Amino acid sequence: MFKKHMTQGLATAAVLALAATACSGSGSSGTAGGGGQGGTLTVVAAGAPASLDPAKANVGSDNWFVNLAYDTALRQGANGRLEAGLATKWGYLGTGNTDFEFTLRDGLKFADGTPLNAQAAAASLNYTRKNGLNVAWASAIESVTATGPLTVHIHCSSPHPSLPQLLSQILMIGSMISPKGLAAPATMGTRSYGAGPYVLDSAHTASGDHYTYTPNPNYWDKTKVHWKKVVIKIVANPNSALQAVRTGQADAVAITPSQADTAKSGGLEVVGSPSVFMGVNLADRQGVVAEPLKDVRVRQALNYAVDRDAITQALVPKHGHSTSQITLPGLDGFAADYDNHYPYDPAKAKKLLAEAGYPNGFSLKAETQGFLAIDLVTQAVTEQWKKVGVTTEVTTDTSIGQWLANATSKKYPVLGFGYGGASSYALSLDWMLPHATAFNPFATSDPKLTAMLAKAAAAPADQQSALYQQVMRYVVDRAWFVSVLRMDGLYAFNAKKLTGFTAAPSYLPDLAWDVAPK
Repeated sequence: MFKKHMTQGLATAAVLALAATACSGSGSSGTAGGGGQGGTLTVVAAGAPASLDPAKANVGSDNWFVNLAYDTALRQGANGRLEAGLATKWGYLGTGNTDFEFTLRDGLKFADGTPLNAQAAAASLNYTRKNGLNVAWASAIESVTATGPLTVHIHCSSPHPSLPQLLSQILMIGSMISPKGLAAPATMGTRSYGAGPYVLDSAHTASGDHYTYTPNPNYWDKTKVHWKKVVIKIVANPNSALQAVRTGQADAVAITPSQADTAKSGGLEVVGSPSVFMGVNLADRQGVVAEPLKDVRVRQALNYAVDRDAITQALVPKHGHSTSQITLPGLDGFAADYDNHYPYDPAKAKKLLAEAGYPNGFSLKAETQGFLAIDLVTQAVTEQWKKVGVTTEVTTDTSIGQWLANATSKKYPVLGFGYGGASSYALSLDWMLPHATAFNPFATSDPKLTAMLAKAAAAPADQQSALYQQVMRYVVDRAWFVSVLRMDGLYAFNAKKLTGFTAAPSYLPDLAWDVAPK
């Protein structure tokens, strides 16, 4: 019963917001088909979008809703490469990754007919970088200005090596918003003001139930408009959602790992890729409220005390993989040689605890999240810690607001986490730099790590991956966290009708460009 409950609960996380929190490393926007229009594409989503405003939408869970109606300067595809979108030319200027420029196509228009020129693009970027949910990723940007009719210049106060990804459809900050939308920001949550291949059909949309999109007559590349209509239905129950696709009421859906066999037996194609990692964050590395965690030997002991393989096998045996690091294969900071850096060794854990002065263990307070099944991973870890004498009092939060308040309160030295794949630069903003966040609430300061991150951020593109892998090895060695497993985000779709339905790390199937009639 315990195993079944954990498996079903954790599996739910695969279809929710953590699927793609991020940036570089994966993904190539291949063009599926050669144009022409199919009939209606119907896909199922687990929940309504937080907002249709690109600045306020959730990366991962809301991309489909936004990307259909909003185009971006660049496009990131399933192999991680950045390709031309609204912009045909782009790149960093000089060295140090602080200045970036892109040039738009000539003659672009928003769906409402307004010209999409450099001035409009700069105004849009200045809005999305300052508002909403994802401002931390753009925090280094100091100014965005139009330097010509079609040329936009971005200046950063510190190196920002992920600007191309920031300007792609994955992170949505680069989604171009019409001046008419910027003039009425309160309406952007339920209407579309973009330049994407489709527009929201408000007359045939019921917020929270279904969202209908029809072709944008002003779209710059008609060959990307594959459908006469795209409908996203909200179906919260995973079994009902899958049944809708099996019976032909819909064409595609994100599924849980426990549903994969059912989907395949029903004649559907299943695709997936690593999309989220989970574990517990040893956040109080300076021993502010939990003195033992100040000692790296204690933090390492807590890593050796966890049987990652057993937990992964119990939770997601076919679609998970144990890991000691906080990134995913295919992303720039993934260090393959550190994936199993802490093999299960309770005897070594006890020895390290004794050397640190805790032969009989100690007690801790922890916070975890009761959504996305993060609490199940936390539960499994803390149960195994008991075997080496470490007991944990766990508080479980049941809402995003409660989690944010508790995670940043500095009352809890240990925090359960789930996190989607991100470029190392984006990851560092949340986890590694010495400022307070929900993933680094005590603002741990490590001058060596900060210097390593600065060097990597300013490095040429061909050197960044190796430098960020060194960063990952360093934080794993310092045992900043107990990462436990990574799991796949999975999708089931009707392969007889669709082509171009692709999943990859830090990438979602691209309804706007790639998914086309077979």
